[in-house]
Amino acid sequence: MTVNAMQDWWEGHLYQITLCIIFSFFVMWTLVKLCKRQRRFRDLPVRDVAKGHRWVITDMFPKPTYCSVCESHILHGGVCDSCHVCADDICLRTADRLFACKSLTLSNTATSMKHHWVRGNLPLCSVCDVCKTECGVLPRLCDHRCVWCQRTVHDNCLYVIKSEECDFGKYCNRIIPPYCLTLKLVGWKGRRHWSVAGVTQPPDDRNWKPLLVFCNRKSGNNEGEQILSSFRALLNPAQVVDLYEVPPESALNLCNYLPHRTCTILICGGDGTITWVLNAIDKMQFETPPNVGILPLGTGNDLARVLGWGEGYAGEEEMEEWLDFVNKAKVNSLDRWSVSVSNLRRFGFRKANKVFTMNNYFSLGCDASIALKFHRQRESRPYWFKNRLTNKIWYFFFGARDALLDQECKNFYKKIKLELDGRPIELPDLEGIVILNINSWGAGCALWSGSSGNNIPKSVFNDGILEVVGLTSSFHMAQLHVGLADPIRLGQARQVKITLRGSKMPMQIDGEPWEQVPCIINVKHRNQALMLVRGDPEKHSPMKC
Repeated sequence: MTVNAMQDWWEGHLYQITLCIIFSFFVMWTLVKLCKRQRRFRDLPVRDVAKGHRWVITDMFPKPTYCSVCESHILHGGVCDSCHVCADDICLRTADRLFACKSLTLSNTATSMKHHWVRGNLPLCSVCDVCKTECGVLPRLCDHRCVWCQRTVHDNCLYVIKSEECDFGKYCNRIIPPYCLTLKLVGWKGRRHWSVAGVTQPPDDRNWKPLLVFCNRKSGNNEGEQILSSFRALLNPAQVVDLYEVPPESALNLCNYLPHRTCTILICGGDGTITWVLNAIDKMQFETPPNVGILPLGTGNDLARVLGWGEGYAGEEEMEEWLDFVNKAKVNSLDRWSVSVSNLRRFGFRKANKVFTMNNYFSLGCDASIALKFHRQRESRPYWFKNRLTNKIWYFFFGARDALLDQECKNFYKKIKLELDGRPIELPDLEGIVILNINSWGAGCALWSGSSGNNIPKSVFNDGILEVVGLTSSFHMAQLHVGLADPIRLGQARQVKITLRGSKMPMQIDGEPWEQVPCIINVKHRNQALMLVRGDPEKHSPMKC
């Protein structure tokens, strides 16, 4: 290429080259700023009450927001998820110095506390507690809100109740006052967390039933983090436990310090999280066991459906509404079952024994095979499984592939010996068996009732009886979900024994699958858990298959 041709080329492409350089510089500058801000203002795993707020950084506030320090209108910055103080990026450190956050604990000598007022950024449709008119509507930082009782007042009305003692408002029977709680930091550096060291002078109210909220911040499509923040704003932040950082046993120590009070546990998660927390409660052996409610965040949520908590949280209800649901819920017992798996060596000798706990159902065969494929795919590529709809599409894909191509559980009935209460059952041509404790399977299918549920014994989750159902194929499973077929009811029993011979077989308990070698399986009653039932369970019952 000659010199003249080079000059002509540069003159013809100079504009495009300049734009590319400017765009590349802008992208690099944005990435550098974001990385610096994330390093400087990341979420603290443990908030020390003497060192400021627990900031959550947002790039765009969902409503008009004003900085609590400079009082200017801000589009992005940080918000404390405990007291909801808002600040611009450059004002975060100043806000830590100027504004005290919601106290986790106070001096044990205190028996009451004043209101803790935060100015500005009130919730929409707030009403002044003094003059009963709307407040927080001016386009500036104005009016006040108490972070404990959630009362809101005008700037000019604050003097009326400023010196009053806080009664913790509508949810006083669920909040642990800071002056009643003693905490300590436990764990290693970077993995430290608050642990309850004692409860002194609990409120005299007989209706006081402190609430503990358990949630994994990784649950759902970022739903877990939002739920944790919402509950920290409504309760004492020490009552809100992130299971990603803190095991349930550590937080459940609170119940040991209140042996004559009935605590309430709200589990925000799927069936696996519920089983984890219920097992932890069993290990603690409380004098007064807590009542357990559910905020469903999983894919199937079968137990939540049966207990009336719905098929899954979709962000429609505020956490205040969910606290109202907990207050109105009734207590009922839930059967829990021990599943003992004894592996077999060659020549029939037993090799090992494992014991699992079942709340919902135990299955083996085609149903568990689909769950196992789904589980392995999610473990290898978690970014493909972001919400319930995507998960159900994957379940449909694996089910269709098994029905049309794989058929991995063909001749299943020849490898299985089933006994109900010691009575052998002759099996038809099946590819799977499901043992039910609750009448909800596979994300809401009332498997035992079927489409002709009027002439069969009723399935009850606290009668000490299991229902056993057979599946003929993956295609049969699909028909059951849309109501085009009935299940093969094999019977009811208080004890179930299954002998597996031959090759390996996929199994699952409450959605947790694995591949099992030949073994003997015994299912027996373990104990009962005290669960909260929302409204009338019959109104929320799963759809009949």
